[in-house]
Amino acid sequence: MKSRDGSLNKRPLGVTIGPNFAPPPTAKVGSPFYGDQGAQIAKLTNAAQQYLTNGQSALAFDSLMEAYLIDPLDPRVISCEQAVLPAWEKYRTDGIAAVAKAPQRMSDEDRLARLKAERDAKRSAIERRMWDQASGTTRMSNPPGPSPLGKK
Repeated sequence: MKSRDGSLNKRPLGVTIGPNFAPPPTAKVGSPFYGDQGAQIAKLTNAAQQYLTNGQSALAFDSLMEAYLIDPLDPRVISCEQAVLPAWEKYRTDGIAAVAKAPQRMSDEDRLARLKAERDAKRSAIERRMWDQASGTTRMSNPPGPSPLGKK
């Protein structure tokens, strides 16, 4: 980009809105932004370890991954990773094994017993419905109360 005097300016193009807006701060090791990252990593790794002790491996892995995205080389992340990853692998393989198992075939006796139970349940429901209809008031009988024709 050429400046007013004709020399080349190698700065990146920037847009300024006014004096109230400053360029974004860069996070250095000694800056307060780095301290916030450390606190966030501590919070996430503690949550991951707590989830792991409660047996919630999937949530522990999610919390660990959030901490990992902030700083993968942090010693707290690495130590938490050594505890969470084996539990996560076990959770994953157990879940896949449970899904991959095919349902076992029923024996002929079990299948016949299940069909008989279903047939009996249907028959009982039909009989119950018929009993309720038969024991209810019929349309021909007079309902209790005053006669619609007046006094008798």
